[in-house]
Amino acid sequence: MNSLLKIAVLAAVVAAQCTDSCPPSHATEGASPATYAHRIFHDFRNLDETGSLYQGEPANITTDAESAAAPVQEGYLTSDAFVRDWGIQTWGSPVSEDSPVRKQYSNQNVYIQTTDDSTHLVLRAYRNDDFISAAELDTKLSNILHASIRLRARVHGDPGACAGFFTYFDNKNESDIEILTRDPTDHLRYTNQPGVDDEGNEIPEASSDVVMPGGAVWTEWNEHRLDWTEGLSLWYLNGAEVVRKTYSVPTEPSSVILNLWGDGGSWSGEMEVGAAAYLEIEWIEILYNTSDA
Repeated sequence: MNSLLKIAVLAAVVAAQCTDSCPPSHATEGASPATYAHRIFHDFRNLDETGSLYQGEPANITTDAESAAAPVQEGYLTSDAFVRDWGIQTWGSPVSEDSPVRKQYSNQNVYIQTTDDSTHLVLRAYRNDDFISAAELDTKLSNILHASIRLRARVHGDPGACAGFFTYFDNKNESDIEILTRDPTDHLRYTNQPGVDDEGNEIPEASSDVVMPGGAVWTEWNEHRLDWTEGLSLWYLNGAEVVRKTYSVPTEPSSVILNLWGDGGSWSGEMEVGAAAYLEIEWIEILYNTSDA
């Protein structure tokens, strides 16, 4: 058998093996097209055909005891598929100079709800006298290295909350999509951290405060997308490229985080006592490679 024929046979064998054992690849389009080996996808629409499981909003968390005792909502959020990919957070952070109001994450602030004849995922933040009860979801994976992150979401509620969708390794390896409920409803914040230097001065190329194209507002449903490739971060809204950055593009394996929080500080603003804000998500998709590849 000649060399060319040997190579062809070997390639055919490898391809056949990969058909059976290798995950499918996922290609993206845009200014930084890429191919990813893995996909996470969760669709929170039309989950309850009977219309009874996800009716109503869970009671607001008003004490630390309620927060600690709150279970995860039964149904989709306790399914094997969801638990495999996501972890609901229950940690808290104390008062500090930059965070005058304590925040505490709770299982009860992450839930599926039925509205508009369908269902969606909700992350909620509620302001008590002495703390803000907040919501966060983290991927179980922490070795994501480059990804295309997409979700269809809307935000509404009291000024003083921050909705975030971002990659995170540390404060120098983080790419953010953020919606501040104190902002005009047509403004988004896109950032590659760090946003300030060692003296506390803002780094101009780190963060962009943008007007949403096409007359969009974040109180209505929009498709958000962040493409993280080597040396380039690209943010899209409803399929249109909005911002690109080469400053401080993350280089470390990371997690993907969704959260809604407030701490009374200059970034989030201050929520009114007894008020709430909501981040609602119809679906989320993450195409990604890992540092193991």
